[in-house]
Amino acid sequence: MQQLPPDETIRAALKKSHDRLHRQHELVVEFGVMSLKVDDLDRLLTQACVVVADGMSTRFAKVLQPLADSEDYVLSHGVGWDEDDIGHATVGADIASPAGYALATYRPVLSNHLGLEERFRTPDLLKKYGIERAINVPIRGPLGPFGVLEADSSNGEDFVESDLVFLEGISNVISLSAERIAAGLEAPHPDPYSESFLNASPDCVKILSADGAIEFMNEQGLAHMHLAALSEIQGQYWVNLWPADAQPLVVEALTKVLTGETARFEACLPTAPQEAKWWDVTVAPILDSEAQVTRMIAVSRDITERHAYEARLLSLIEAQNSRQDASDLYLEEIDHRVKNSLHLVNTLLLLQANLTPDSAVKHQLETAAGRVVTIANVHERLYHAHGNQGVMARPYLSALLGDLGKALADRQILLQADDFVLPPERMAPLGLVISELITNALKYGKGTVEVSLLHAGDHVRVTVEDEGDGFPDTYPKPTGTGLGMRLVKSYSGYGSAAVSIEKREGKSCIHVRFKL
Repeated sequence: MQQLPPDETIRAALKKSHDRLHRQHELVVEFGVMSLKVDDLDRLLTQACVVVADGMSTRFAKVLQPLADSEDYVLSHGVGWDEDDIGHATVGADIASPAGYALATYRPVLSNHLGLEERFRTPDLLKKYGIERAINVPIRGPLGPFGVLEADSSNGEDFVESDLVFLEGISNVISLSAERIAAGLEAPHPDPYSESFLNASPDCVKILSADGAIEFMNEQGLAHMHLAALSEIQGQYWVNLWPADAQPLVVEALTKVLTGETARFEACLPTAPQEAKWWDVTVAPILDSEAQVTRMIAVSRDITERHAYEARLLSLIEAQNSRQDASDLYLEEIDHRVKNSLHLVNTLLLLQANLTPDSAVKHQLETAAGRVVTIANVHERLYHAHGNQGVMARPYLSALLGDLGKALADRQILLQADDFVLPPERMAPLGLVISELITNALKYGKGTVEVSLLHAGDHVRVTVEDEGDGFPDTYPKPTGTGLGMRLVKSYSGYGSAAVSIEKREGKSCIHVRFKL
């Protein structure tokens, strides 16, 4: 599988994170709207589990509630669990249990490594389903703890801090709805949007008329916008509060909502003191008993800090790319000059060969000139052959070894290699490692040089063998500077652990692990 460049990988990860946050935001709003029209608590709790599983991209979600006259919690509602477990399976309520700790402290608990946890024990119920990750969020009741909302996963990616915000949003909706249902109040129709509910939201919530005028903004919204009172904006058209460059997004969202759909967008809207803030906005329709759009609800979440981090990260990526481009141009110029210099040496040697009267010297000069050209070809293959895409390793190395054999010695070099894709950024290092090993074999060994590459997932095992006398007993202590072997270890990606030798009589055999 072809890997994305680092900057594209980061952008893809950011987009994936954005999409997850946006989906969770929409789900909280939609669940809040639905909850105010429901009188059946069982239905509400089951739907909460469905929403949590959707927002967390997991199979398992549940509500745990205290059992009367017991120190356990029962799995009262859930999705992903066997039907026999819902309403019957229990977990411990003590603080050594994640759910018990969450409810006892009224604090959320996140664990991505349940099997390695030292804080809590893993409940048998979670072991039964192979659960590895869990988030527990307390649900507050009107007179005391109501229960715990939990998302679980047996595979996939780790849960993150923003997932806690999502579960707490769903938990808050359950708390308010449970209080209303316990008080025996009917679900409000046709106006389900009470000020008490909207003021409980930490986000900026607006109720708009069908033509987009502001009828209500919750207390947190007024605080976010640095407004002293609702009267400062009540009756104004919401779109007019936005900067000109953001207004088309707002108009598009409102138009979509009037058809009965939910819309979402991100844009910058300054606060009253003209402080720039970025918002993740979800707009949904409010329907009457005949399913007609009478008003709209807009929920804006402050993402200024996140946007700043992302902008800074993308700026660093662009700066890095610029430096990389400059570095690539510099290296390209160096490579060009090296190649030109080698061809110049070739030309001078051939000129000298034409001028010498001695046929033996002429032959030697022509041979040397030929080898210089071959070395230029090796250089070209090492630094330019890869382009921007990975290539199959065997054809590349076969051509490289042919050039090396012509340049350095008239001895046979045999290659046996698995056919695998070589990442472009590791192509030149692998070529240099093999070149160094073959150069040593040609200089200090004898006979045929055999090169083999065995692909082993994230690395290859390079073996170079010749018919020499084997490595000295003092190896790896170098007889020279040792620079070549230090380069091999460095390029390999494994340091000193990369190289091993096999001492056999009449053979020189060296193995190198090379990280892909």
